Amino acid sequence: MGLGVSGLMSGLDTDSIISKLMELERRPVVLLQRKEAGYQAKITAIGMVKSAMSELKSAVEGLKDSEDFLSYRASSSNTDILTVSAGDEVLPGVYNITVSHLASAQQVRSSAFSGSDAAIGTGKITIQVGNNEPVEIEITSENNTLAGIAQAINDAEAGVTAGIINDGNGSYYLTLQSQNTGADNTISFSVQDDDGNNNDNSGLSAIYADPAAETLIETQSAANAQLVVNGIDVERSSNEIDDLISGMTLTLKSADSSKSVTITSSKDYEGITSKLDAFVEKYNALVDLVKEQTAYNASTDQAGTLLGDSTVSRINSGLSKIVYHTVKGIDQAVNRLSKLGIELEESGHLSLDKSKLTAAMEEHPDDVSMLFASDEDGNKGVAVKFYDFLDGYLKGSTGILAAKTSGLEKSIEGINDQIEQIETRLSKREENLRHQFESLENLLSEFQMTSGQLEQQLMSIANLNSYISRKK
Repeated sequence: MGLGVSGLMSGLDTDSIISKLMELERRPVVLLQRKEAGYQAKITAIGMVKSAMSELKSAVEGLKDSEDFLSYRASSSNTDILTVSAGDEVLPGVYNITVSHLASAQQVRSSAFSGSDAAIGTGKITIQVGNNEPVEIEITSENNTLAGIAQAINDAEAGVTAGIINDGNGSYYLTLQSQNTGADNTISFSVQDDDGNNNDNSGLSAIYADPAAETLIETQSAANAQLVVNGIDVERSSNEIDDLISGMTLTLKSADSSKSVTITSSKDYEGITSKLDAFVEKYNALVDLVKEQTAYNASTDQAGTLLGDSTVSRINSGLSKIVYHTVKGIDQAVNRLSKLGIELEESGHLSLDKSKLTAAMEEHPDDVSMLFASDEDGNKGVAVKFYDFLDGYLKGSTGILAAKTSGLEKSIEGINDQIEQIETRLSKREENLRHQFESLENLLSEFQMTSGQLEQQLMSIANLNSYISRKK
């Protein structure tokens, strides 16, 4: 760009004139930028619609599996004594359970030592839990303290957990606890002492609580859980029992033979109702968003960002069409959503009558499942049709909304290319204008110099004439 001459000779505000001229010539750029802003607003609005559709799709996904409609829930009348969870194979029923004894893991301890760092002896320790394979643990001068032996046992993964207990009176004990509960999981502990004597209170054998008998002291016995289920005595090795009642897992928390706990299993209508609540909420949110983005307010002359966009306008009509869908081959009492209490209101919103829904599920559980989850070609369930419809809009880079967004992005790229070309041309145009005005100023400067010279010559002639006249 040339230097501004600022009308030094002409008195014109050339910078302002050029600025105004360029402003006029930039009108196409401004119009293109407004068009680009409109496209960007549409991309943002489509992103909002896409997000709302994704949320509805997630809500629908939990309704298109028939197993969701055949699920059961189980409850315990006293969760302080036991809790229960239901799996896929649970059957409806009522069970009375009394827990008289919890399963426990055997615990044993060593003799007392003066500290956890007290050196004991070297040799081998062999540990066996129940019928598992025995595990040999080498004790050397590197790990023959009470703490070192506990660490070596834990590192050996022998089926026990070793620890050190300080009784507060200066005595430290090595403790072992079986990692599994049950009467069969008892701990067998033996020492092979490097001093050659395995049953005295020196060397490694000093770890025995009773070296002569080569035994540790049992502080807790290994025991099975004992309970009565509907009058039947039951024992299990664990407090978590998954093979007692079909499809249920019981977790025993405490024992009290004076208290009976009632376990009840029934169809999980609340779970389905909750999922349908979420579906209705997300459906209505999407309907409202599409209406807002495609609306026109005549009183304020305000238009939604996506007004006139046929791609988005078709969403609400497609959704409402599925709401009225009828599934063939099931009881007519439940072959469409309205018969389950899911109604389409004049506003376009869905409403849910939970009492009507529950009654329908109780009377026709299998048919209600088919209404939502049927995957039969030509006779798909409502949830499956909703999912497929939404997936068509949302699917990766090939979905309808992705294609729409891609088209807008390409339009923006085209606009940016046009703007770049125009800006290049305008830059040259401005440079030419400045050169033209500079040439004008230079020409005026030359005229002014010529005028000054002529004026001086005329004055010289006038002075000469005056002199001649005086001489006469």
